[in-house]
Amino acid sequence: MKIAGPAVAAVCATLSFWLPGEAHKGITSKFTYNADVYPIFLNRCGHCHVAGGVGPMSLLSYEDAFPWAESLRAELLETEGATADDPAGFIAAAHRNAPARELDVILDWAGGGTPEGDPAMAPRPVALRNEWTHGEPQLALPLGAPYQMPPDAMEAIQEFTWPLALSTAREANAIDVLPGTPAIVREVDLLLRTGTAAPRPLGTWIPKQNPAPLVLSPPARLEPGSTLVARVHYRKTWKYEGQPMTDRSTIGVYFLR
Repeated sequence: MKIAGPAVAAVCATLSFWLPGEAHKGITSKFTYNADVYPIFLNRCGHCHVAGGVGPMSLLSYEDAFPWAESLRAELLETEGATADDPAGFIAAAHRNAPARELDVILDWAGGGTPEGDPAMAPRPVALRNEWTHGEPQLALPLGAPYQMPPDAMEAIQEFTWPLALSTAREANAIDVLPGTPAIVREVDLLLRTGTAAPRPLGTWIPKQNPAPLVLSPPARLEPGSTLVARVHYRKTWKYEGQPMTDRSTIGVYFLR
């Protein structure tokens, strides 16, 4: 079966909703994790599905990845259901697009016994990269105090505001988010309030495989006395259920030079 390349990222996001299942079968696949599957996971999923990342599990070692193989294969083969919020429906829609060999590799490996391959080719441990993706911002705005997510909460939305101490108006062309605790920061809605007017949406930052700042087009004019608003959507995965979590993310603003 051929499946579109864009489906890989959707599959990685979908794994947030699965629990690991039994993956060991008789070895029939010619593809191995070390030689064939790991490079795909690293390039398509590795920014989020790494230890400490927003994904609920790492896919960057054989020991971490193979228990999820059966669930991953079932999700890739899902052909019914199609709503915008349904990951299975999203992936099923991707089946109708252009074929991609790398999805075939994952399907064959997942259904063919999940062989590990040559131990000498085992990947080295990969560390989470949590850094500014566009260089240091001209204006860095950390949360005034760490947000404490209670142990019994699985999801929360918190609003944070920063009055902008600008001496003159400036135009911002991008905003980035540096999560304090990447495992629970799912998205950040950014708004700008000027005077007594209602906040104006600037856009939504989300974690992704190839992170980049939220580009503002046209640039946003920040007036002296205006206020930047961030509504942070926190969500735990099953991995952190029942645990208190703390976050102190930072918003970065980039101005036109």
